[in-house]
Amino acid sequence: MINFFRKIRRNLLEEGKVSKYLKYAIGEIILVVVGILIALQINNWNEYRKSREVELNYLKNIQEDILSDSLYFERSWFKRGDKKIQGLNKAKNYYLNGIIPTDTITFINDVAYGGIYGIGRLTPNNRTYNELSSTGNISLISDQDIRDEIVAYYLNLEFLYEYGADSRSDYPHFMNSYKVFNPKFPDSVSPAEIPILLKMMRKDKFYQLTNSELTYAYSILNRLEYVKKDAALLYHRIDNYLEHHEK
Repeated sequence: MINFFRKIRRNLLEEGKVSKYLKYAIGEIILVVVGILIALQINNWNEYRKSREVELNYLKNIQEDILSDSLYFERSWFKRGDKKIQGLNKAKNYYLNGIIPTDTITFINDVAYGGIYGIGRLTPNNRTYNELSSTGNISLISDQDIRDEIVAYYLNLEFLYEYGADSRSDYPHFMNSYKVFNPKFPDSVSPAEIPILLKMMRKDKFYQLTNSELTYAYSILNRLEYVKKDAALLYHRIDNYLEHHEK
């Protein structure tokens, strides 16, 4: 093709048709420029398409992480949080009133249940968000509102994570120092230890730990309610975005 154009230019010059040569040369330049612009446009379109594919995959993964977190919180705190609080209130009432329960084994197990989720840490699934942040790919999320909501959601989760770690008490450790917890037999209580356990629950330290653990439980559940609402809103916003862009 290049040789073909060169031959035309050479013939025009040899025939002395300078004006035609100039017009042809200009036309050839324009043709080359148009070709370059088209190639750039195609390349830009391909890059845009690839970026949008990456963006949509990130958003789908964020949705999966949000769903994973929501299921985790539903199966843990939202499912057992009330029972945890009930157990702590039983311990508190026993300290204040000193009424010996008729079913001491059930009572002790309920009080011990008050320490659930008092050991360990909240572990939200933020793998996708961490990748977006560390790589700078958060900028690939083209919708500004969705991008801001994603950042806000994970900042709230991070705050909840840190808050939970800072506000928990030694209630479960104190309880386990008097009642051994065996995962295979979680409700087992040694009859010989019942008097010791009942006496331990009348100690001022235990009362203080009970109040601290109650504060921790109420605070976490309250903050999780906000996280739950934010998660639902963000999930559906992403869902609507994907519905309009996966075409």
